[in-house]
Amino acid sequence: MQGCYYFSDFIDDVSGTQAGTPYATRLKVKHLWDVTIGLGLQATAPYGIKLYIGPYAYYSEAKLSFSATIPGLKPNAGSAWIHNKTNVGGFTGVDVPLGKGFRLIVEGQYAARFSAGAAITYSY
Repeated sequence: MQGCYYFSDFIDDVSGTQAGTPYATRLKVKHLWDVTIGLGLQATAPYGIKLYIGPYAYYSEAKLSFSATIPGLKPNAGSAWIHNKTNVGGFTGVDVPLGKGFRLIVEGQYAARFSAGAAITYSY
């Protein structure tokens, strides 16, 4: 189980087009938090390689506000709460020892979309 709450607000200037009309506004994100809970199964292969897989549940929420009203784009000026569309997914990965305390970790996750990442870690 893992959770995060971001005590800082995030502010950025955003521009684009909506229905062919250009716009520019300031976007503010407040009260961003998330929680993840999962259950993994792990197996050890030859040479100390670890394989893992499992399901997880995830929820994230934040308060979003624009500084100006943009016709056709929600939320308009003011604020709205946003949250993730998909609450469940799965993950799989491999943890490979490289020698002398170094390890390669490659992991993929799927919920609404697939994402993957890799890292080399060193334990001393």
